[in-house]
Amino acid sequence: MKKNNFKKVIIIWALLMFSIGYAQINIKGTVEIDMNSGLINCDFDLSNIPKIEEYRILLNKGMNIKYFKDDKNQLISYNGHHNGNTNGEAIEYTLRTDTTYIPSKLHVTYRGAFPIYKNDEFSAFDYKGIIAFNGETLRATEQTKWYPVIYDVTNDRLINSYTYDLTISIKGGTTIFINGSAPKKGKTSRFVSKKAQRLLLFAGNYDFVESNGNYILNTKITKETSKKVFSNIEIIKSNLSNKLGIVFTDKIYLVSHKAINKRKKGSSWGFNTYPTFAFTALNFDKMLDDEGQFTNNNVRYFGHEFGHNYFGNNVNSGKLKWFWGESFTEYLSYNIAEDLCGKDFLKETLIKQVKSINEEDTFIALSEVKKRSDIGSKYRYILAPLMLKCFEDRFGRDKMNHIIKSLLELSYDETLTLEHWKQSAIKSGIKKDAFEAFEKEFISNKNFKQNIIKEIVKNYSK
Repeated sequence: MKKNNFKKVIIIWALLMFSIGYAQINIKGTVEIDMNSGLINCDFDLSNIPKIEEYRILLNKGMNIKYFKDDKNQLISYNGHHNGNTNGEAIEYTLRTDTTYIPSKLHVTYRGAFPIYKNDEFSAFDYKGIIAFNGETLRATEQTKWYPVIYDVTNDRLINSYTYDLTISIKGGTTIFINGSAPKKGKTSRFVSKKAQRLLLFAGNYDFVESNGNYILNTKITKETSKKVFSNIEIIKSNLSNKLGIVFTDKIYLVSHKAINKRKKGSSWGFNTYPTFAFTALNFDKMLDDEGQFTNNNVRYFGHEFGHNYFGNNVNSGKLKWFWGESFTEYLSYNIAEDLCGKDFLKETLIKQVKSINEEDTFIALSEVKKRSDIGSKYRYILAPLMLKCFEDRFGRDKMNHIIKSLLELSYDETLTLEHWKQSAIKSGIKKDAFEAFEKEFISNKNFKQNIIKEIVKNYSK
């Protein structure tokens, strides 16, 4: 094998292992779920933990720790029980040991108690970070930190993708699913994955349908419809793979779940814990047109979600994490829409996005962003993706794909910055002066919002 080809293989392998990052932490142990009481009991051994000096162990605020133990089964005292700091949905813990580094092996036992919302009972809100019992199913994503998540403070990175060997039992339910493994019927099931996954847990009373190793969970759907759904998904995956040169190797899991907050009739929301995609109030038959193809909006939706195969945990750090993680995936959805639905639909989409930006909406220039919250929802999902489309229109799709590949290589080891974008652009063949001219107009300009809108309208309103 030629040296250059060997290097390419190594890079592709690294990108495919984005979900791993650092060392491949392994989590082994038991989970007990009681659907009738909302109780979750966990007993875990974590091993192969990377050597991190400034760390936090994050665990959901609803979990009560029984104890931490070392690899010799000795109790470990810890900070966080009294007056502990919170981090999102979790409490931060550190261990009182004779070293400042986190141990490479760790045992933890804890129990959590969570409310059950059923019939006409509702929470005031619901989102991906909620451990949700709705009377029929339990939903707990990696964002909830229902399992111990390691936070590398120095590098501002969450390590939440683990290989696993888990034995999960359920009382009051029939089916168990853990991200990356096929769902199983039964009161107790063992799940093993040698590939690191973010641990989405979905259990309860539901059925599932399988199609060529892919699964649809918790909805009434025929085998024929499921085949059509996954056939459309394969088209989207192939488009992204061909453009970015990185193949999809995972089977896909589609989960229909019920929100625990009261929602408007017909409304739906979804989230991604790759390779699982979850939705509320989704009718898979309505996703397809009369010819069995995804409707245009669903093509774009899945184009965004599958973009997280590339921009996922690897960009989950730094003040610009929302730009890299959501704006780039939304930009990729534009390309999918153009390639599979046609230029007219792309034009319609972009103009609609422009019209959703109000005159009173204020945004900080990307170069002036100081903290993650500076990039709000409309910024990350609308304005910034339109900026990226402006960039593509000026320099071409081929160069943009080259830049994306370069950024993905860098993101495996570093927190991405605007300087990485600039250097990747120059590496792609874009002149430094040309990039800086774009930067001055769209990235650092105080009137960048107006400049983006003007450019999109000029290019797509004809």
